[in-house]
Amino acid sequence: MLAFLPSLLQAQHRKYVFTRLSTKDGLASNHVYSILQDQKGFIWLATGNGLQRYDGRKAVMFRPPAGDQNYLPAAPIRQIARDINQHFWVRTEREVGIFDPVNFRYKKAVIETGGEVAPRSEYFLWLDSKGNIFLIITKLGVLAYDWKTNSFRKDEARIRTPRGWSVRSILEDPQTGSYWLAADSGLALFNPRTKNLSYYGHNQEGLAILENPKFRDPVTVMYIDNRQLFWLTTWQPGGNEKFYSYDLRSNILSRDTAGLFVFTGVYKEMHGFKQQTDGALWTYGERLLMVQDTLSKRFQYLRSDYFDDYDIKYDVVYCMYEDREQNTWIGTNEGVYVFNPARQLFHSIVMDGTSTASSRQNLQPNAFLQTSNSGLLIASWGLGTLSCDSNLLPVKNNILQGMPVGETGFTLQWDLLEEKKTGRIWVGCQDGRLIVHDPKTQHSDFYQVPETDRRTIRQMAADKMGNIWLATQYGNIIKWNPEKGYGKTFLQGFRLMQNVNTIVYKMLVDSEGFIWLCTHMKGVYKLEPGTGKILAHFDTQGGKGQSLYSDIAGDIIQYDDSLFFISSGALDLLNQRSGKIQHITTDDGLPSMSVTSMEKDADNNLWLGLSDGICRYNHRRKVFTLFNQKDGIIYGNFGHNASTRLHNGKLVFGNPHNFVFFQPQKAYSSSPPLDVTITDFKLFNNYLPPDSIMKLESVELDHTQNSITIEFAALSFLQRDKIVYSYQLEGIDEQWIRPDKGLFANYTSLPPGRYTFRVMCENADGVQSQSITNLKIHIRPPFWQTWWFLSLVVIAIAALIYFIHRLRVDQLLGMERVRTRIARDLHDDMGSTLSTINILSEMAKMKVDKDTAKTSEYLGKISDNSSRMMEAMDDIVWSINPMNDSMQRIAARMREFATGVLEARNIDFTFRVDEEVQHLKLDMEARRDFFLLFKEAVNNLAKYSRCKNASIDITIQKERLVMKIVDDGIGFDVQSADGGNGLFNMKKRAQSLGGTLTIESAPGKGTKVLLDVPVT
Repeated sequence: MLAFLPSLLQAQHRKYVFTRLSTKDGLASNHVYSILQDQKGFIWLATGNGLQRYDGRKAVMFRPPAGDQNYLPAAPIRQIARDINQHFWVRTEREVGIFDPVNFRYKKAVIETGGEVAPRSEYFLWLDSKGNIFLIITKLGVLAYDWKTNSFRKDEARIRTPRGWSVRSILEDPQTGSYWLAADSGLALFNPRTKNLSYYGHNQEGLAILENPKFRDPVTVMYIDNRQLFWLTTWQPGGNEKFYSYDLRSNILSRDTAGLFVFTGVYKEMHGFKQQTDGALWTYGERLLMVQDTLSKRFQYLRSDYFDDYDIKYDVVYCMYEDREQNTWIGTNEGVYVFNPARQLFHSIVMDGTSTASSRQNLQPNAFLQTSNSGLLIASWGLGTLSCDSNLLPVKNNILQGMPVGETGFTLQWDLLEEKKTGRIWVGCQDGRLIVHDPKTQHSDFYQVPETDRRTIRQMAADKMGNIWLATQYGNIIKWNPEKGYGKTFLQGFRLMQNVNTIVYKMLVDSEGFIWLCTHMKGVYKLEPGTGKILAHFDTQGGKGQSLYSDIAGDIIQYDDSLFFISSGALDLLNQRSGKIQHITTDDGLPSMSVTSMEKDADNNLWLGLSDGICRYNHRRKVFTLFNQKDGIIYGNFGHNASTRLHNGKLVFGNPHNFVFFQPQKAYSSSPPLDVTITDFKLFNNYLPPDSIMKLESVELDHTQNSITIEFAALSFLQRDKIVYSYQLEGIDEQWIRPDKGLFANYTSLPPGRYTFRVMCENADGVQSQSITNLKIHIRPPFWQTWWFLSLVVIAIAALIYFIHRLRVDQLLGMERVRTRIARDLHDDMGSTLSTINILSEMAKMKVDKDTAKTSEYLGKISDNSSRMMEAMDDIVWSINPMNDSMQRIAARMREFATGVLEARNIDFTFRVDEEVQHLKLDMEARRDFFLLFKEAVNNLAKYSRCKNASIDITIQKERLVMKIVDDGIGFDVQSADGGNGLFNMKKRAQSLGGTLTIESAPGKGTKVLLDVPVT
């Protein structure tokens, strides 16, 4: 039975790889009813808990302020759509409005039903290609939107429905522009050009499909695909769902509905169809997701009852949407699933072998060999040697035919080799067994090589001389000489050449003919092909720069004449000329320290099999690109050296369950990635709308708003894990920065200034985005750092310096004036008086002996002048003393002077000073002028008035100092008075004080002297 095992192999259905988004990934609800991509590339999700925007990495929730009618209501969002003018329409259960995705404002539309809506009526929003917006209300009718009144109302000029029919959905015919109507009474058609309404029994358009009685049943689903096949679902009165495919070109029912009905034991219900850009036709609904196979024209049912990382589970599929990169988004009650079968670069071949009716065994490939006839042979563990044709479809082979009975070790295979000279296939097996198969005769010979010591043949290689080398599980290195031939002397050609006493994972013959061995715990050996002598040994004990990362070497590949790559967990780069070894680890970008197998493609890129995927390494650019389940690699954990490069350039890697093949060139991208979009702008972790910010010429911030976070992404859901980002804040960052964690740039405590945030990306092949995204930011300085404030400070400092200078100059000038005045006073008063005293003294001296009377007169005058001089000197000293600045001291001196003068003349007087006057201060000049003016007035009163009574009042009236001196003396005629020096000096002093002096007098009526001086 085992001999015929390869003929029982079969390929399974194509495996789709789904990526799931759920509440664990930030969705507001796992119920996703509608999906839409906006012009910038954001994906909008209508969920059971509101509207969300998804940028490929995170979902942003838009919560409306409580009670604000300008925002979306806090309710489940059932539908989102965009019209031809890019207006964003949102529908809740029974409410419709326009949503602005930039500022998140919402404008509710009025729904004029014209009557009561049935409790079980459902609302559906539908938009045609001409810009019309319709609202379907089942059991009521179809309403059209009026932009002028912002309302939905009946408009039979734009759409009519059969009277009494309950329309559930509308479909626009892409060829004619007419509206197909699916209703509870069947199928109808409205022609918006002719205004004709057609249905069974009223077929104004003369359409054959409307004459078919099958479409008089309730129609629930309609769809027209790119082949003009009209897909319809109806419900028969008994409750059975029927599926139809009607060819609109030939007017006949096709048989393309095969597979739409599938018995699964659970209730199913179709809700809609969706055709992808590549032509794949899908249908979906309640417990229903199916895809039509393009070859068999049958539908394949997809649904899993358990969660697999990349499978799909659902109870209801609400919607399907294809974005601009042809990714398909599926909204379900279990979240969102995203997949792109057209871009699934890696294809998994799952092959099963059945040895008994009750047992099933998966393929575990250990080695691959593409033979000279382009067929692919697979050495497996337990299933023997499997075969595929050039299209990698399973084919039968006879390699195990004639296998000795009971010798199951021949099905436990490890390696394959094609001898170039004869074309024979060598198969290395368990326990030292060897199969040699001749494709020409289809005959296989089964051997057990004695030199193996019954140890597994793990590796085989042919050197340049045609010798074939074998390496066993326990390290026996055996060479077979082809001169012995394949006859009876075949086994005599084997000779033990070396023993390394450990597992040999890989044996390689390099371009110069040397034999390289990758071993378990003993590193790498280099052997001389003639003798098997060890020429070099590389392990972890070689010293710095000459040691392997690990002693477990799983694979080796020659990169050029000098360089060899070795998988030792990490990736080791050996230069055989210098003996230098460089470790390439996760610190250098290696996705995982689990490199097991390696292949080099036609562009000299290295492809690495890892425990969790396949990785491409561009040695020139030092860039790694990881491919995993999202790219179609369903199973990872690739085995040691289980890989090969096919003649057409495709690469094959094996894992414990299947093998993966792909074309490396298709994984390259010469087109630039999408430009980076600013997805979020946060100010102290407060979210600001990025769309509004990007419209600004510059983001203006206060100096206290200097902590910002900018998030970004290229809105490519296909390449999001294959893009490398770089950003720079000009003015802060001197070089471009690559983000380590998350796609964001965080800046705290930015100093005031003008900045430009720049961000770009490049794909794994080094192709940069076409444009660099820029965002200008201006952090305004505090007012004390602004130019105008600094200018004011400079001006103020200059003014202060000038003021201090002027104050000093004024002080010097004032002092100079004081000195000048004192000198003048001393000269005028003291000098003239002393001169008079000197003259009188000389005259008295001359008359002392001759005229005693005259001498006495002169002495009397000398005495008077001396008294006046002392009094004047006292006034000068008093006015200079700063202690006398207060009016209290001035008033006291004035009172003292008046008392001395007036009492000597027996004149009664009153002297009154207001309390407010006491708090005034006069400078030295004003004090002196005020006092001397008072003194002159009192002296005149005492000498000339002949009064009995006098009054002196000093008051403050309306911020003016007023001094009034009144007597009841003889008075005088002010007009005829000669105005001697006394009156003249009084008026001059009043002018110096900035005031006015008024003298009122008349003969016999006394005299009043009034001085009015401002105090401010």
